[in-house]
Amino acid sequence: MDSKIIDVHSHFYPKVYIEILNKKGFIKYEENKIIINWGKRISPADFRLIDIEGKLQDLKKLKYELFSLLSLSAPWTYILPREDEIIIAKQVNDEIAKIVNKYPEYFGGLATLPLNDVNASIEEAERTIKELGLNGFIVGTGIGNKTIADDEYRPLLKKISQLGKPIFIHPGTLPLDMILNEGVEAILTSFIFETTYVITKLALTGILRDYGLTVIIPHGGGFIPYQIGRIDLGSASYSLGKFKPSDDLKEFVYYDTVIYTKESLELLIKVIGEDHIVFGTDHPFPVSKPELFLKLIEDVIKNNNTKEKIWRTNANNIFKLLK
Repeated sequence: MDSKIIDVHSHFYPKVYIEILNKKGFIKYEENKIIINWGKRISPADFRLIDIEGKLQDLKKLKYELFSLLSLSAPWTYILPREDEIIIAKQVNDEIAKIVNKYPEYFGGLATLPLNDVNASIEEAERTIKELGLNGFIVGTGIGNKTIADDEYRPLLKKISQLGKPIFIHPGTLPLDMILNEGVEAILTSFIFETTYVITKLALTGILRDYGLTVIIPHGGGFIPYQIGRIDLGSASYSLGKFKPSDDLKEFVYYDTVIYTKESLELLIKVIGEDHIVFGTDHPFPVSKPELFLKLIEDVIKNNNTKEKIWRTNANNIFKLLK
């Protein structure tokens, strides 16, 4: 385990969740892929999204060995009525925990929470960490018309902070009706915007520092590294807070390496710093290119200590995976 690269961004849909998507007509099967389609959103994926044995074999073909933290992806359980969501979220987490227990050398897991009910989410957060032994939480950018940055979720965030586990904020459910009329093309930019919007809101409101939260965001942090100066200037110009949001965006937030060019990786390291970057793959979606992400790190980073931080040390500091 201590020689493996930790992948913080890896998706899997347990059987109970696939059954829900089937019932709602949100999933279609084609010859070599599945298509998840909810509302105006379309997201193609490889069959390894629902086949853990196939996913494991796929990962074993890589040049490096990975330890992958499995998480649900959009649309999560927020599409369900409150009572149903509470039941299904528990079942999803139980299935993830069974996979982790079966393959402890390959997989960890992030819990999904029934976010239409804050009290139930608090209970499930505690259960998944203390009883199931999962490693943190996956939270979608949109919860109906709300976000995790809204005041009603503060009690939950306080509980998560007390549990000492990170939140991975992932795009896919923030309402963006006009953009989403474009279909599958929309996810190329809407996902990046969603992440940027929610994490900026968490920083501007002071929630990150209020609870000392640890948050991971995917896709290299969306627009954050490129426009972090604008966020600081806007906060000062409009008197949105008494501190620089960039301080919190660098202290409490970790950024994954699901980016595709040498220049983007160099910018991320320069702006955010090597201590807050973690490796991710987004497996098994079409935009997942594990070999490319690994090669970029090899090509861009010549310092072995920096490479070690991004591949293992930073993620281990968050998740406490190595004993």
